[in-house]
Amino acid sequence: MPLPTPNDKESKNDFVGRCISELSDKKEFKDNKQRVAVCYAQYDKAKESKASNLQAKTIINKAGDIEVTIQKED
Repeated sequence: MPLPTPNDKESKNDFVGRCISELSDKKEFKDNKQRVAVCYAQYDKAKESKASNLQAKTIINKAGDIEVTIQKED
């Protein structure tokens, strides 16, 4: 069975709660500790893959302010 994945605007706590519930309903994994670990790992994995598609550029302008531009890599 495919594991749940977080929605774009879903917080970590909201996702983990939903994920544990879905895995429990499907009787996936032996106990709740395993479900919790899997759900946290799923959330972190999803956020890492999104972050790896981003590129950040930092410059200091003439006024000495720091400007950060973040864009998606193609």
